[in-house]
Amino acid sequence: KKRQNNEKNGDMSMADRFITAMFLPGDYPLLLKLTLGKIISFIGMLILLVSLIQYGIPVLAAIAGYGGVGNYIINELPDFSLSNGVFKVSERIESKNDDVGIYILVDTDVDRFTEDDISKDMTQVMLVGSTNIIMYNNITGVSGLVQEQRFSDLGNISVNNESVAGMAPMIYFSMVVVFIMLYVFTLVRYLFSALFYALIMFVISRMMTGTVKFDSIYKIALFAQTVGAIVSAVANFIGTPVFVMAGSTFAMIVTVLIMNRAFFKIMPPPRAL
Repeated sequence: KKRQNNEKNGDMSMADRFITAMFLPGDYPLLLKLTLGKIISFIGMLILLVSLIQYGIPVLAAIAGYGGVGNYIINELPDFSLSNGVFKVSERIESKNDDVGIYILVDTDVDRFTEDDISKDMTQVMLVGSTNIIMYNNITGVSGLVQEQRFSDLGNISVNNESVAGMAPMIYFSMVVVFIMLYVFTLVRYLFSALFYALIMFVISRMMTGTVKFDSIYKIALFAQTVGAIVSAVANFIGTPVFVMAGSTFAMIVTVLIMNRAFFKIMPPPRAL
């Protein structure tokens, strides 16, 4: 009984907020009573969970599987070195994706790549030789742009597997920074998605009744995306195109259904004649 009174007064635990947002759209009026701080903390926790599933867990699992970044660089990557402006890799590396038009070639048996070596039917090309890197972009805005970077221009830099592995703490720090950036990107995308859903629902509500405020509809959209966000993150974690597409479709459908149910719970009854 005490828990029910707390919920009615807008005092819900984090677990109750998740349960209600995901499975109890009929109780969304309780979520709308939450303070701004509790809504922000819920969204922050949700985005952290989504970011961990989609980005953090795969990277952490890979690092653990190889025994750390240092072990991966030394034992898994091909032997490489850069000294006196000459780059060497122990094996030829080639990757081509015809679907998106990306081609990457690392062949340090080639002294220097030139523009003549570029396949112009690709969208993006990167060729790495022993003395230079040449990049080609044929995307909108930079059509046919060719750039070259000579290793000799980098100065007296000398690196190899061991020296890069020795920078593991810096690499870990960089990974944390990247994760924070991805977290912020995921948060912004989530907020704008909620805005999109809220605008559509608000337009529909204006045709039915003009008494539901936009901020209430936006709050509904914030909570209604919870299931879809988690399912989409899991689908992206699995990584296959079929799962990613199915996850996105499922997220959209479930969000709309939950918003529809919640909306009719907060919509005032029609006036009596």
